[in-house]
Amino acid sequence: MKSLLSKSWLGITSLVLIMLLLIWLFQIVLLNQFYINERKNILLDEGNKLAALFLESNNYKVVPQSVIDEIESWSHSYNARVAIIDSNGNMLFYNVPKEFLKDKKSLIERFRKNMFDFYNNWEIKTKFSQDKTFVLKKDYKQSNRPYIMVGVPINKNGKIIANILITSPLAPIQEATSILKKQLSIISIVSLFIGTVLALLFAKHFTRPILKITETSRRIAKGDFTANVNLNSKDEIGVLGNTINDMAHQLAQIENFRREFIANTSHELKTPISLIRAYSELIKDNIAENNRSNAEYLQIIIDEANRLNSMVEDILYLSKMESGYSKINYESYPIIEIINNTIEKLSFFAFQKCIDINLQIDDKKTLIYADKQKIYQVFYNIINNAINHSYENSQINIRVNSINNICKVEIIDSGKGIPEEDLPYIWDRFYKVDKSRKRDSSGTGLGMAIVKNILDAHNFKYGIESEVNKGTKVWFEISKNS
Repeated sequence: MKSLLSKSWLGITSLVLIMLLLIWLFQIVLLNQFYINERKNILLDEGNKLAALFLESNNYKVVPQSVIDEIESWSHSYNARVAIIDSNGNMLFYNVPKEFLKDKKSLIERFRKNMFDFYNNWEIKTKFSQDKTFVLKKDYKQSNRPYIMVGVPINKNGKIIANILITSPLAPIQEATSILKKQLSIISIVSLFIGTVLALLFAKHFTRPILKITETSRRIAKGDFTANVNLNSKDEIGVLGNTINDMAHQLAQIENFRREFIANTSHELKTPISLIRAYSELIKDNIAENNRSNAEYLQIIIDEANRLNSMVEDILYLSKMESGYSKINYESYPIIEIINNTIEKLSFFAFQKCIDINLQIDDKKTLIYADKQKIYQVFYNIINNAINHSYENSQINIRVNSINNICKVEIIDSGKGIPEEDLPYIWDRFYKVDKSRKRDSSGTGLGMAIVKNILDAHNFKYGIESEVNKGTKVWFEISKNS
């Protein structure tokens, strides 16, 4: 399997190679044709211009000076040869290249003869007879070098009075193209070498952080959540690295929660199981002095079994809430109904500690809109918690106030209170203010965690306030039925 480095290097190198090929295509293949077309257009424009100047004269047997001046002004730049021949085949004018003027007359005559030969060519005469402008690309017979020929008929009242024949060699264009090919060959080799090296350096620079991210991800996958991606970049790769760091941090927290949950669950389950086992062995070995002792032992076993059952149910309930399997079934019902049912269920435990539960509600007809069973669980857990942590001969106040579309509930006890540094952790599973983790047969340690999950699932606000030796207030808001 190819590595990301080799793929990146091959990709960038291929891009450089494609760009060089495109340059060759445009500069060599298309450039030659472009120059030929450009030369053709220039010769056609000049031929038409000469024809127009020729028609301005009334004497068509003599070439006007304006035509000669025009020919002299541009023909040398393009090494063009111009011949003007009347309708009878007489050459009215032909320009001789400057290098011929310094030579013998025989060369000039030969040049003149060549122009006649051009004109008298069967193909050329046929083109002129069609009374149309034409362009031909041919090769010189003597040198086999290419040239371009333009023929422009001079037409007066539908009658051809003369023809203009312009020829221009294409050798300079081919020579320029040949030189350009050599230059491009050198440039291409150098560019390909430099591009390949730069592509390798860029690919290494680009893949280095990705390799770091890959290595860190592998360590995280193996359970090493201390692994971090150290990147200084602020681009998308840097953002990805920071995201993986955040993920590792979250996974570390989840792993800690998992271990803590297992440890706490094991601790909480171990106590009732140990008691059940111990008292069962006492009964089995007939160590009890009388039937009353046996009955007490059996009651302890029953109580611990009930506590064990409650804990398992709470764990399953909390697991369903946190996993999202427990759906919220919204319905409208009176809040007073839920509160009275909860107080009735917990009245026996309050009576045992001589605790009075007072309800203050501004409107007993208030309807709330929430999951009835789950909100009952919220009231039950909070009030039961308040009873467990309140002093004997104290009271618990439940206040319900309607504020616009919100119903605010406050449950206030007169118990031991909670230190301020412990308040943020009250909602955690198995969290106990008592760091010694003394056994408390009255609860499972999951009640407030269940409350938090239910209220979060409803998107209801909640909070807790407490003072040591004065009491605790737990509050939450419920949506009213609109």
